[in-house]
Amino acid sequence: MKYDDMEVKISIRIFKGEKAFGPGIAELLENIDRDGSLHKAAKSMNIAYSKAWKILKESEKALGFELVLGKRGGVSGGGSLLSDEGREILLKYREFEKRVKYETEKIFNDIF
Repeated sequence: MKYDDMEVKISIRIFKGEKAFGPGIAELLENIDRDGSLHKAAKSMNIAYSKAWKILKESEKALGFELVLGKRGGVSGGGSLLSDEGREILLKYREFEKRVKYETEKIFNDIF
């Protein structure tokens, strides 16, 4: 059939007046959680630290709460970890994204 090789792809963005949360900040938070560092997270995404910082701060401003908490440097250096709110919105976003993609694929397959 002529539609057999087609697929649907969607990208979820959440707005609170302005763009507040989406795939970029979600990936950044997952990398911060894994690496314990904004710098390492940015590096693993192949983006500049300054861009990662800007993405983070714009999302925090739009949402009205901190997503990441910083630890001051010392002998072992500083680091970053997700705030409770940051972890919560990340988990909710991924669950919402999963459900929307599932339903979207069902609808797409019904139609095509």
